[in-house]
Amino acid sequence: MNAASHTPPAIDLEIRLGRWIRRYLSGFPALFVLFVLKQGWACLFGGVMLGAILLTHFFWSSQWTLQRYDALFMFAIATQILFLLFRLETRQEAAIILIFHLTGTAMEWFKVSAGSWAYPEPGFFKIMNVPLFSGFMYASVGSYMARVIRLFDMKFHPYPPFWLSLALALASISISSRITS
Repeated sequence: MNAASHTPPAIDLEIRLGRWIRRYLSGFPALFVLFVLKQGWACLFGGVMLGAILLTHFFWSSQWTLQRYDALFMFAIATQILFLLFRLETRQEAAIILIFHLTGTAMEWFKVSAGSWAYPEPGFFKIMNVPLFSGFMYASVGSYMARVIRLFDMKFHPYPPFWLSLALALASISISSRITS
């Protein structure tokens, strides 16, 4: 942490970059550049994961000892650890990402078991024919949402009580299960 401001280095960098841009640009151009940069910064985890998926798709050999899906899973874990170590994400954001990962993996289990699609490549880190890296595709969305809320300093007031959110979620699950039956 920066001793003077008690902010993590990544957040301090964001603040300094914003000041630097405002020194050279003003009005709409400054707002537009800052908006684009913040959106890109919020998409960092998803962009890194997409890059890894594309690179391994084009350059991975099935003859290698390490399977592609396993490499992607280990890469995603390593990326998340680095994001935490370098304070690019907070622990709360990491917890949100974990929830998205678990939810996404469960959704993939359902889709694969329903025959919507399959993951044909081999891998050690697979459960119920679903590679564990697939949950990180959903986690990328969670990462974006958590980071963009922090970067744009969004506030949700007044937010409905928790029980109402829970009731809405349960109603959604009930309705969707009736539709798919």
